[in-house]
Amino acid sequence: GSVIIEQGDVADIVYTIIEGEAEAFVDGIKVGDISIDEVFGALAVFTNGPRTASVIAKTTCTIMAVPKSEFILLIEAQPKAAVNLIENLAHHIRTLNQQLIEK
Repeated sequence: GSVIIEQGDVADIVYTIIEGEAEAFVDGIKVGDISIDEVFGALAVFTNGPRTASVIAKTTCTIMAVPKSEFILLIEAQPKAAVNLIENLAHHIRTLNQQLIEK
């Protein structure tokens, strides 16, 4: 039940779940699940905007928090990390599009 990210906060850290599960909420409505090895919190970091969702631990979690500057260096040094991030973002966009279509 711990809040990992609060919607509206300043974004300067990207997170990855090492162990456990979390849930994403926008305006109190659940919009997704976050599981092991998923990167989250990157959208607001890259757009320099506020956090677009809250992320709350569903189970006990171990989280890796990487400051924006170090995350950019990581992506430059490890292109596979960038591909993983792009795949995750694309999956989330596809899921949100499907939810819109169903409504």
